[in-house]
Amino acid sequence: MNYIKSLHIEGFKKFVTLDVQFNEHMNILVGENEAGKSTILDAIKTVLNQQYRSADKSVLRDLFNTQVVAAFQANPSVGTLPRILIEVELLLDSKQKNADYFYGEVYGKRKKQQEKFGIRFECKFDEELGTGLEQSISEGKIPYEYYTLTWNTFANRQYKMVKRPLQFLSIDTTNNAVIPSFNYYNKSLFASKYDEVTRIKAKNDFREKLQEAFDSVELPPISDNRKFGVDSKKVVLETILSVYENSVALENRGSGMESLIKTQIALDKKNGIDVILMEEPENHLCFSTLQKMLQEISEKQNESQIIVTTHNNMIASRLNLNNVLWVTNDGVKSLSSVDSEVANFFVKADDNVFLQLLLSKKVFLVEGATEFLLLPYFYKELTGRTIEEDGISVISCNGISFRKYLTIAENTNKRIAVITDNDKKQERINEAKEFNKKHDLQNIFMGMTTTDWTWEICVYNVNKKVLDEMIDVQAGAKYSFHDKCYGAVPGKMLNNKVDTAYQMLTSGRTFEIPQYVKDAIKWINR
Repeated sequence: MNYIKSLHIEGFKKFVTLDVQFNEHMNILVGENEAGKSTILDAIKTVLNQQYRSADKSVLRDLFNTQVVAAFQANPSVGTLPRILIEVELLLDSKQKNADYFYGEVYGKRKKQQEKFGIRFECKFDEELGTGLEQSISEGKIPYEYYTLTWNTFANRQYKMVKRPLQFLSIDTTNNAVIPSFNYYNKSLFASKYDEVTRIKAKNDFREKLQEAFDSVELPPISDNRKFGVDSKKVVLETILSVYENSVALENRGSGMESLIKTQIALDKKNGIDVILMEEPENHLCFSTLQKMLQEISEKQNESQIIVTTHNNMIASRLNLNNVLWVTNDGVKSLSSVDSEVANFFVKADDNVFLQLLLSKKVFLVEGATEFLLLPYFYKELTGRTIEEDGISVISCNGISFRKYLTIAENTNKRIAVITDNDKKQERINEAKEFNKKHDLQNIFMGMTTTDWTWEICVYNVNKKVLDEMIDVQAGAKYSFHDKCYGAVPGKMLNNKVDTAYQMLTSGRTFEIPQYVKDAIKWINR
């Protein structure tokens, strides 16, 4: 199948320079807000769809990378003027029609490489056209009107859309401009679904039928030599197309169903779409509809190349962590090296927050809800700052082994403190010590004796007096936990973990912090 193999960007929007290697089938772009996920999709559309070809040159103000512009203004000259280069490398069937049209060598600032299939977009100052502007440029002024935008194949031939190398469709649920969004989708689908001969015949037949239909109205003339007619330039077939399902236009469906139906159409093999771009498909979708969409994508993801941006944890994990491309300030990192067994586990684990782990600066991994409630309180008591102020996330594993999260964390290069229980097992204490010796960015913290075997017991052991006064217990009640008795108050804490944690939070009292929790807070702030 035909697909996008890689993308190279210089000086475009978010990126001074960027290289992305894409998977053949599924690609999930994740990252913080404004990390550049949408810029990557926009770069692909700029090349393949010749976006901005007819736009006013003023649009360049928004396209040039701000760092490149600042570098020019610090040292203004013709040689330092901002420019944009975007190269899309393709993998094409060499036997298909027009394949040679895209085959050649890659030049640019990089070293000459082996021959490849691809398209290059370049936006640069036309020195011949801009002769005489040197003084203005030396004053830090960018002559936008003297820039040229060119699209060429790697064979150094002008790229024309009629020879597009693959069928390409973009689904953008973030676009609030409903009519332009639908027109773009419908026109792209029309171009992908039918070959050039079929499209031209349909447009020609439509124009003739339109004229016939208007003539049949027999509208009286305006005067002896004047009458109304149809301006065919205003009624172009592609601009009035709409997709209907059971006599209802797609744009008249709810936003969630619109996204689902667009996705189903794109994934339908009969429509021959090679590459599908999807921007935040979770928008407007309820949980059940999102599940249905993910099922559709999962079943058919090997029939097309899909490049999707998302902030949704379910999408990122259900479509497999190995397909995740994490967009950071340092570039794009692939999670393809995550152990496949761990990736498959997260596909099936509904209650996971893998994406939060990926997008957080620093992380506390905790066992459950009690630690999740009390750790931020302890953190502020010890540091005088909130966890939010320090950009730290608290993630409750909720029964999922923290080691599965740590497997992912090894690829993230971020500081992660695990706060867990030793469950009265000395070997767990020993294993944590060995782990901490071998890992600089991930450390495990727990009670360092089997007496301090779980969170509630550790908290009670350093706060006996205040907790005995605060927590009501019935006289004579045993409050056993797992058929063992630890005392009335500890027993009630173990059997009512969330309730007693909330009671502590809202009591207005001050509590001592267990030593291993203090150690974890100090370590994460190194």
